[in-house]
Amino acid sequence: MIEKEVKLKVFSPSLESIKSKIMESGTKLLKVEYQEDMYFNSSWKDFRKSDEALRLRTIEISDTKTLELTYKGPKLSQTVKSREEITVTLDYKQLDNLIKILERLGFKQVINLKKKRETFLINNYYVSLDYVNDLGEFIEIEAINGTEKELQEFTKEFIKKYNIIAEQTLKSYLELILEKHVPE
Repeated sequence: MIEKEVKLKVFSPSLESIKSKIMESGTKLLKVEYQEDMYFNSSWKDFRKSDEALRLRTIEISDTKTLELTYKGPKLSQTVKSREEITVTLDYKQLDNLIKILERLGFKQVINLKKKRETFLINNYYVSLDYVNDLGEFIEIEAINGTEKELQEFTKEFIKKYNIIAEQTLKSYLELILEKHVPE
């Protein structure tokens, strides 16, 4: 599957304020998730250089935990974050064994990232308000279908409607946290 999304680093207003305005407009909150991402790299292929990622994600919704293993391919666009993603969902009870398998195969944990994600469905877009530990507040807008141009137009309208001051970035949370803590 090819994922198409826009990521915004939000400066103002706060995500809580944006969330209130979205809900006042009648849009219902789809879900609240707590995510913990473990990113892995290998000794034979540097994912940082190849613009790929291998992520093991724990997702907690209410009291239920699930596990996802995701491969992310190199970015395909310079205007929105568009890349191949292959994900398998696994039983959370397998977390320790899966980490052991990855380590035995030569993968090394590089970084852990925690975030709270609140997701809305607005028109044909998932709008996620992300509170990312150590990075701040972000909005991710993901197209369910449609073109990059339509995604960019929706993003501009969304920013204008909610008076958001933000900066668009093509970088993943992994890239942002590595820049902050592990310079090349």
